[in-house]
Amino acid sequence: MQSRRDQVQAQTYVLGRLTGALVSAEPDGLENPNRRMVVGAISGLLVAALVVAGFTIYGFIVPGGSSKWRAAGALVLEKETGTRYVFVDGTLRPVLNYSSARLLFEKEPKVVSVSTRSLKEVPHGQPVGIVGAPDALPAPGTVAAQAWTVCALANRDQAGALSTATTLTIERVVDGPRRDRPLGADDAIVATAAGESFLVWRGRRLRIAEPWLARVLGYDRSAFAVEAGWLESVPVGPDLAPLTIPGRGTAGPVIDGRQAHVGELFVARTASPPERRYLLQRDGLAELTPLAYTIAAADPETTKLYGGRPAVPFELSPGALAQLPVSRQAVLPAGLPETPPRLAEVAGGGTWCVRHTMADGGVEVTADLPVLASAAVRDGVGLTRTSRTAARVAVEPGVGGLVLAGRVDQAAGSGFYLVTDAGVKFPLASGAVAEQLGYPSAGARPVPRRLLEMLPTGPLLESALARR
Repeated sequence: MQSRRDQVQAQTYVLGRLTGALVSAEPDGLENPNRRMVVGAISGLLVAALVVAGFTIYGFIVPGGSSKWRAAGALVLEKETGTRYVFVDGTLRPVLNYSSARLLFEKEPKVVSVSTRSLKEVPHGQPVGIVGAPDALPAPGTVAAQAWTVCALANRDQAGALSTATTLTIERVVDGPRRDRPLGADDAIVATAAGESFLVWRGRRLRIAEPWLARVLGYDRSAFAVEAGWLESVPVGPDLAPLTIPGRGTAGPVIDGRQAHVGELFVARTASPPERRYLLQRDGLAELTPLAYTIAAADPETTKLYGGRPAVPFELSPGALAQLPVSRQAVLPAGLPETPPRLAEVAGGGTWCVRHTMADGGVEVTADLPVLASAAVRDGVGLTRTSRTAARVAVEPGVGGLVLAGRVDQAAGSGFYLVTDAGVKFPLASGAVAEQLGYPSAGARPVPRRLLEMLPTGPLLESALARR
């Protein structure tokens, strides 16, 4: 009887013949068909072991990997923690923010990512940079495509008293339907602040110099109270005031057989328009616009010429109209409307806003602007605010840029500010600092100083301060 060993050998022999037949088509071959597979596997393991051993030996000889981060102008970024360093005099010093890094290198730094292990044996020093300087910088050249909007946001306290808070919104100007409703060219609103009333018309504020003017023009019941900052964001226009008439009450020429006096009102019946109104000045007749006539007729100084009676204009014959000279003196200053604008209304819960377009410097009054998600202005690290700072500031993400404080014709090189989407403005020491941050100083966009004052102010950005 065959032993178990004989059976195993017989089975192995049969399997070997089958394997040889399948692999090499020679069941009776003398060479083991699995030899190549075994030799290849063992050889691969030996090669892999040699490679691992080589890298291990290299790691002991040259620890820490690449040393590119030691080069000048490199901003070291620690992979595991995200901490930024600069390598100065053999010491790694943490950089407080990205803008400080740019000011340190006076250009865009080269970021080199390094592992924590590579930096473990390097001495670490004190942080360097400007506390509170921005980390995220807006793209250059975007200010021209922005709109800065100042709104009077109504608030009601727990006692039910209504007040307004000034908000500032900075966003991109996009094509398509607007989120606000511009005020019509013939419409106006009346705003009051600090005891004074103003007619806001066509992007200008006209101070109503006398209380009786508001009553005569019908502007005494529709005024809304705003903060002074809201009004100051509207460019100044001429005062809406009584007419200045030199020599009022002195004797003038004889008109249609009657002794006339300077300051009296006249009316002439003509073909077109059917009725014209005039004011007698020392050098002749001055034609009055509807607004000027309304002011002149209601002026208490004019009623004195009529013995305290209502100022009814005298009829002017065609002959007298043809003979009397035309006055060269302006009755009203330029910039006032010819007819009293009609007052606009805003729906309940709405608000009035002043929109400044940076592309052309245009200013317009708008209504019902939904306020973007805004944050109340609070004190922060390195931030300062004043009584002129807006209560809330909303800035569209990625919006901001390099601006100049002042008028469009302001001399370049003064009053540079960097505005970020955090709703903060940072004063720059010079145009060179703007260049170091990646903003061409020649591309700075003028922004009215009053608008900039609504933003909280961050620390001064300067290369010397960044090195401390």
